Amino acid sequence: MLKTALLILTLGDGGTTHMALSEADSLADCEGKAEAVEQILTGAGYTIQAMRCGQTDLDLTPYEHGYTEADMRWHYQVALNGISLEDGFTVRPVAPDACETGGEANAYCAISAQGPVTK
Repeated sequence: MLKTALLILTLGDGGTTHMALSEADSLADCEGKAEAVEQILTGAGYTIQAMRCGQTDLDLTPYEHGYTEADMRWHYQVALNGISLEDGFTVRPVAPDACETGGEANAYCAISAQGPVTK
């Protein structure tokens, strides 16, 4: 089932891309969350690589604050649509070292502490 979510990509230690995914009630809710999160992250000194609101059927464990680098064990291939916040994204889990971006400007190999939900 598709749900609206906010995708956040930040620059981590050593140049890695960190990914967080947070569900939203609607596109308007997602855009509001993006604005708030951007202020918090930039105020805390994080570098935001990209943020997008979009529809996804990917179920991940909920985002929680305070992750360590050791928690970042899930790998994802991320493709961003367009250049605007509301243009959407595609995320799929990949095996470690199996992510390929093909040199695309809007493609990322990311790590996250949020793992796929097993049913």
